[in-house]
Amino acid sequence: MSPDIKCVLCGNEGRNCRNLAGTERYHIECDICGRYISSGFEDLELKNMTIEEKAMLTAYTRELFEYDSPEPELDVLAEQNQLDVIIQSYKRKSINDKLENFIRFLAKQTDFFGKEINIDFRKDFPITYSKISSEINNIFYLCVDLGLIEIIRGSDGPEQSAKLTLQGWHKSEEIKESGTFSKKCFVAMSCNEGLREIYENGIKKAIEEAGYQPVFIEREEHNEKICDLIIFEIRSSKFLVADVTKQRQNVYYEAGFAHGLKRNVIWTCHSDEIGDVHFDTRQYNYIVWETAEDLKKKLYNRIKATII
Repeated sequence: MSPDIKCVLCGNEGRNCRNLAGTERYHIECDICGRYISSGFEDLELKNMTIEEKAMLTAYTRELFEYDSPEPELDVLAEQNQLDVIIQSYKRKSINDKLENFIRFLAKQTDFFGKEINIDFRKDFPITYSKISSEINNIFYLCVDLGLIEIIRGSDGPEQSAKLTLQGWHKSEEIKESGTFSKKCFVAMSCNEGLREIYENGIKKAIEEAGYQPVFIEREEHNEKICDLIIFEIRSSKFLVADVTKQRQNVYYEAGFAHGLKRNVIWTCHSDEIGDVHFDTRQYNYIVWETAEDLKKKLYNRIKATII
């Protein structure tokens, strides 16, 4: 593949780019945008996007790259009409979201207290969901003012060296415990033997292929009281999948607990039982499935579209 392939999001020269064998699609890596798959420079939807919309997609691809998630397939997401969902989600990021993701980014690069971290506003602005580098500059100094980071070697330019303070370390631990950036997904469902294949070939595969770690308590080794373990795992998960097939009350309880913690809950049910779901949950957009493969496809698409 020629070395002059451009990043379709920011226009910079890509690196480590390669063609997907037998296709017109490419793996593209960019210092700003991270790594993703695309059909290339002529992707029509990307060409017609505004600078802000491309910046939000850049924030999305860079975030997945930084936190070791599977590289997104932008052309596939475009075909599934998911790009606008992603863009609108990133546009809604609050100043607190921006600050927390910046602290998370710094903490990931810090393997001992006092370690110096180099930040380049020109390349790292997507970390704060910013449209331009001046916003990450403002967030950087906000973190200094809040006592979360300390400048080691400052400059008037875009490159800075800083370290997390003790308060910054505490903040990073709070962020970790909140589940906001967790890679775990708690699965609440019946342990009925007839649903084992549904979990293994449907729910589990969909979660893993979407870049998350499924946690199904009945399949975990543990010594704690089961209720305490469930509470801990739900608290430390980013979202929950609740399959109410067989209508087990514990599934509704666990989903309700997750909802109370403001975790996203994805509801699923076999088509034969959708008329039996608890009336308090009928307003939710259930995934209605027929087979494990059907559930896997629908759940994967729902995760990619709504869990960001």
